[in-house]
Amino acid sequence: MRKKGSRIAVPRATRDALFREFNHRCAICGGERPHVHHIDEDPGNSDPLNLLPLCPNCHLRDQHDPTAPMDRDKLRLFRQHRDPMILHERFKPLWARCRFLLKSDSLSREDLSAAADELSQFVRALEMGEFYGTRLQGLLSEPPHARVWSSETPQSTFDQWKREETAEYRALVNRNRTEALRLVVELLRYQNWPERVRGAS
Repeated sequence: MRKKGSRIAVPRATRDALFREFNHRCAICGGERPHVHHIDEDPGNSDPLNLLPLCPNCHLRDQHDPTAPMDRDKLRLFRQHRDPMILHERFKPLWARCRFLLKSDSLSREDLSAAADELSQFVRALEMGEFYGTRLQGLLSEPPHARVWSSETPQSTFDQWKREETAEYRALVNRNRTEALRLVVELLRYQNWPERVRGAS
């Protein structure tokens, strides 16, 4: 079995297909002579969706903050959608409010609901935000529950209901994560941001 991180050459066919996909240019800045970058930094993982062609500058560092590592999750989103606005510095605040979608299994139901509300409210402040904020709220809002309790309902029942409702809500967020991120990326094309400074901050 291969140990994670062990050096295995990217198969030639995979490498050639990657470079053709990006016209033999750096995916971030369009520079020439790109290297193959492994998004998860595991040089043995040559899944095409884990690979990006990056020029030496973009490969070595984030041009906005040379001391900061590249954001792997953002690079994965960029690899999937290939929208350069994902790498725009002004995407940072919106991306910060999307990150809960990637760690929903570690959040409480209350924190998950609060993060979903904050994302939809933040989106509403952007161009086309009312449309996209409403769509996101529909995808990520906590489902209603019709349970009835009384003073006679035992604490153990309350606790069980809470566990079930938390699991149900996490499942909903996980199920709708891909569509929610797709909508966020689609929203970017309507933002009147100045030309980005290149870099994957």
